[in-house]
Amino acid sequence: MNCSVAIQFLPLDAKDDAETCDAVDRVIDYIDSTGLDYFVGPFETAIEGDYDACMECLKGCQLVAAEAGCAHMMTYAKIDFRPGGDVMSTDHKIGKYHPTDSEFSDSGLSGRAGAVA
Repeated sequence: MNCSVAIQFLPLDAKDDAETCDAVDRVIDYIDSTGLDYFVGPFETAIEGDYDACMECLKGCQLVAAEAGCAHMMTYAKIDFRPGGDVMSTDHKIGKYHPTDSEFSDSGLSGRAGAVA
């Protein structure tokens, strides 16, 4: 895994919290469909994998939201890329803070539930 990306998606034309959550949920559903490992946090969702797959996913987030009716959005991304090796996994970064959470293991992050990104 040579890339991890923190994605914060903000639908700017949502009229209320329900519409905001609906748009964010559609983006997270798309991320889930990519097969990338991901972790949903309270302010952003982290994805992990191959650089090209992560960049395609980042692009797809905007397209999925637009197809769902979102006419104005902002997406902030933090990209950790190491072309010659591996980047630290989410488990490595925060797993020690969740010692009783069985989802933090060597098997990956895919499908983690959490707050909206």
